[in-house]
Amino acid sequence: MKIKRYFTLLKEYNAINLKYEVLQEEVKNKLFESMLNKIGEPEEIKRLRKENRRLRKLVKELRKEIIK
Repeated sequence: MKIKRYFTLLKEYNAINLKYEVLQEEVKNKLFESMLNKIGEPEEIKRLRKENRRLRKLVKELRKEIIK
Protein backbone atom coordinates (compact mmCIF):
# COMPACT_ATOMS: atom_id res chain seq x y z
CA MET A 1 0.00 0.00 0.00
CA LYS A 2 2.80 2.45 0.87
CA ILE A 3 4.50 1.85 -2.46
CA LYS A 4 1.31 2.62 -4.36
CA ARG A 5 0.84 5.83 -2.35
CA TYR A 6 4.48 6.76 -2.99
CA PHE A 7 4.07 6.43 -6.76
CA THR A 8 0.80 8.36 -6.69
CA LEU A 9 2.44 11.20 -4.79
CA LEU A 10 5.47 11.08 -7.08
CA LYS A 11 3.21 11.36 -10.14
CA GLU A 12 1.36 14.32 -8.61
CA TYR A 13 4.65 15.97 -7.69
CA ASN A 14 5.98 15.59 -11.21
CA ALA A 15 2.77 16.99 -12.71
CA ILE A 16 2.85 20.00 -10.39
CA ASN A 17 6.56 20.52 -11.03
CA LEU A 18 5.95 20.48 -14.79
CA LYS A 19 3.14 23.05 -14.45
CA TYR A 20 5.43 25.21 -12.33
CA GLU A 21 8.17 25.12 -14.94
CA VAL A 22 5.71 26.02 -17.70
CA LEU A 23 4.40 28.97 -15.68
CA GLN A 24 7.93 30.07 -14.91
CA GLU A 25 8.86 30.08 -18.62
CA GLU A 26 5.66 31.96 -19.49
CA VAL A 27 6.46 34.65 -16.90
CA LYS A 28 10.00 34.97 -18.27
CA ASN A 29 8.63 35.39 -21.80
CA LYS A 30 6.13 38.05 -20.72
CA LEU A 31 8.81 39.94 -18.77
CA PHE A 32 11.14 39.81 -21.75
CA GLU A 33 8.42 41.17 -24.05
CA SER A 34 7.59 43.98 -21.64
CA MET A 35 11.29 44.81 -21.27
CA LEU A 36 11.65 45.06 -25.06
CA ASN A 37 8.63 47.33 -25.18
CA LYS A 38 10.14 49.56 -22.50
CA ILE A 39 13.43 49.72 -24.38
CA GLY A 40 11.60 50.78 -27.53
CA GLU A 41 9.61 53.50 -25.77
CA PRO A 42 12.35 56.18 -25.63
CA GLU A 43 12.80 55.96 -29.40
CA GLU A 44 9.05 56.23 -29.88
CA ILE A 45 8.93 59.25 -27.58
CA LYS A 46 11.76 60.95 -29.46
CA ARG A 47 10.03 60.34 -32.78
CA LEU A 48 6.73 61.69 -31.49
CA ARG A 49 8.37 64.80 -30.02
CA LYS A 50 10.10 65.50 -33.31
CA GLU A 51 6.83 65.07 -35.19
CA ASN A 52 5.06 67.30 -32.66
CA ARG A 53 7.63 70.10 -33.19
CA ARG A 54 7.23 69.81 -36.95
CA LEU A 55 3.46 70.02 -36.69
CA ARG A 56 3.61 73.03 -34.35
CA LYS A 57 5.82 74.87 -36.84
CA LEU A 58 3.40 73.98 -39.62
CA VAL A 59 0.46 75.30 -37.57
CA LYS A 60 2.30 78.60 -36.94
CA GLU A 61 3.07 79.00 -40.63
CA LEU A 62 -0.51 78.27 -41.63
CA ARG A 63 -1.85 80.74 -39.06
CA LYS A 64 0.45 83.42 -40.46
CA GLU A 65 -0.86 82.73 -43.96
CA ILE A 66 -4.46 82.90 -42.81
CA ILE A 67 -3.92 86.22 -41.01
CA LYS A 68 -2.32 87.84 -44.08
